[in-house]
Amino acid sequence: MRGLSRFQVGIKANRPPRSLHPNLRMKRLLKLGSVFVAAVLLLTVTGLGGGLADKLIFYARVARLSMQEPDRKLAMPLEDVARRQIADTWHAPRGTGRLHEGQDIFAPKGTPILSATNGFVYNIGENNLGGQTVSVIGSGGRVYYYAHLDKYAPGLEVGDRVSTRTVLGYVGTTGNAQGTPAHLHFGIYTSSGAINPLPLLTDRTAPRLTNTTPRRSISNPKV
Repeated sequence: MRGLSRFQVGIKANRPPRSLHPNLRMKRLLKLGSVFVAAVLLLTVTGLGGGLADKLIFYARVARLSMQEPDRKLAMPLEDVARRQIADTWHAPRGTGRLHEGQDIFAPKGTPILSATNGFVYNIGENNLGGQTVSVIGSGGRVYYYAHLDKYAPGLEVGDRVSTRTVLGYVGTTGNAQGTPAHLHFGIYTSSGAINPLPLLTDRTAPRLTNTTPRRSISNPKV
């Protein structure tokens, strides 16, 4: 018993102090601050419908999601497209002073677009470049941007929970894709800016497609 007591004392002596190191404490405070800022931005941009309680629940879910590690692998947004078929156009010139911040995935018009991640619908709306778009927020607070949609999935709403089997919309040529072959523009945005989606994409294996229950249409323009 004496030997065990000495062993236990040795363990206690080697335990780190319970108080956090100042650098670690600061990192946690900064992370919580970034989550708060993200929630405020969501409140401003999404204009989520429903009552205050619904909004608070949604932002609590997003805050919890933002504290998780970002996905290291993403499901291909189009079921029948393999990663090797995508020509890497990341940072290709697009007009004067603009670079391509995503990947173009070509497919016939009307092809279902599936969420590449689990998460929540962050924005649904139109803009000049992307046309009809859907944005999904996933782990780590990353925003996944789907553009040039021909139409949205029936009943899709801001705040909906999605999985990698959820249909978000259908491939089209809206926005500045008019006059080009139908394709999906897929982008990823982090707190530090856009990143290349291609290294994260993985091929799908016959997923089950699911649409959300029709409720109402939404138009929340994304700038």
